[in-house]
Amino acid sequence: MTASPAADPAALAPARPRPRRAAVAVAALAALAVVAAGCGVEAGDTAAPGALRTDEGIVGSDVEETTTTEATTTTLPEIDLAIEGDDGSELNQVIANAIDDLEGFWADAYPEAYDDAYEPLSGGLFAIDSGTDPRGVPCAGRDITELLDNAFYCPQDDAVVWDQEYFMPDLADRYGAFTAAVVVAHEWGHVIQGRSGFDGPSVIVELQADCFAGAWTAHELDGADARFDVGTDDLDQALAGVLSLRDAPGGSASDPLAHGSGFDRVGAFQDGFEDGVERCAEFTNGDPTPFQWEFSGEELVTGGDLPLSTSEPEDDILDFTFPVLDAYWTDTFPQLSGGDDWDPLGDPVAFGPDDRPECGGSPVEGYVLFVCVPDRYVGFDLEDTFAQLYDQNGDFGVAALIATQYGLDVVDQLGSADDEVAATLQGDCFAGSFAGAILPDENGESPYDLVLSPGDLDEAVSALLTFRSADDRERQGPGFDRARAFRAGVLQGPDACTDL
Repeated sequence: MTASPAADPAALAPARPRPRRAAVAVAALAALAVVAAGCGVEAGDTAAPGALRTDEGIVGSDVEETTTTEATTTTLPEIDLAIEGDDGSELNQVIANAIDDLEGFWADAYPEAYDDAYEPLSGGLFAIDSGTDPRGVPCAGRDITELLDNAFYCPQDDAVVWDQEYFMPDLADRYGAFTAAVVVAHEWGHVIQGRSGFDGPSVIVELQADCFAGAWTAHELDGADARFDVGTDDLDQALAGVLSLRDAPGGSASDPLAHGSGFDRVGAFQDGFEDGVERCAEFTNGDPTPFQWEFSGEELVTGGDLPLSTSEPEDDILDFTFPVLDAYWTDTFPQLSGGDDWDPLGDPVAFGPDDRPECGGSPVEGYVLFVCVPDRYVGFDLEDTFAQLYDQNGDFGVAALIATQYGLDVVDQLGSADDEVAATLQGDCFAGSFAGAILPDENGESPYDLVLSPGDLDEAVSALLTFRSADDRERQGPGFDRARAFRAGVLQGPDACTDL
């Protein structure tokens, strides 16, 4: 994120004291979890709607290793499928099962989407490693290393190739074996494009393949003839795997090799999962609109990240985020409430484990990020939790989670949710609407004191997937749903959030 040159900070929000910071040593957290508590807290209660809390079992990670649970493996019956170079690994059996299932899925889905019969893959399957002779591999040059750390469809030979030594095992280790199957489903999306004659810019070609992979994944979750038994853990991990394969921030959607930002790729996958193959077949140049833009000169130096905390006022992400959220909700809340003003939150409180704030007259124990409804403030552990969050997910990972707490306060004031899951999703959606309001315009500016940098939306999705535990999934729903809610807020604005 960067400070927007379009706005005078003093003109948008009143000056406020810097958050109180606890000068204490904080032990490393074992885990982080996002907690939401329905429709508010009565005076005297210590729980608060929406919070990060300590728990057991590390889940924190960076965007390249984002996960919500430990990676899982998938045990499936052996499939006698001809794979050139197969090393006999269990993971190749998972991939074989995926391919067998994909052929059956597309035999049914292709005629419905394209009014034509599906033609099975004719050029074969190839598992390669550093010892593979490239002369027998489709689309290969003279050096096999040029094809490693990848999976791809070779259209001239109508063949699918994957690296069985590095790329697929690494994905499976980090995100579970089913994620390797999702990558194959993406490559099968390119198989479908070869048959349908789809033509478009690289980024739309890749996003449509992600969409097709999402449609197949939905079949695996619900289909009576599905080969995989897919649970919400597998789905969250697959989404994290898709996020990890994003383009580097600062790239252009017009690049001839563009694959999409993490926000784009997750969104396309979710489009297919929710709306099926027919929606994917509708993709065209400009639909969906990629959220990729280049760094400005200043952002090239900083990587688009403001510091987490500095000694200078209005110089770091915390000093900007809270006043901008205040200004945004002061402007936005009346349109949601039918004209009622938003009751603003007070000054945020930074704390450490030996310096716990109170909420409703009692100490807040265990939580590292929360909104205290009765006392009207957001509390957060700066020394450890936010430092870790910033290091792993960047400045907008921090700002997005703060925005979810404001979103939960808005839910409480509107009285728009009947249970904890609904409150969480609405709060995440409202955080997305805030992100949408500070997207850069054609001049690289926003109407508020902050403007998003390339990669910031990816950071937000990563934070929503990363900083939570299995306990939160029981109470709040899967990370998949939270990322989808955030995206709805970005794309559709705050009016879409109360319907979640």
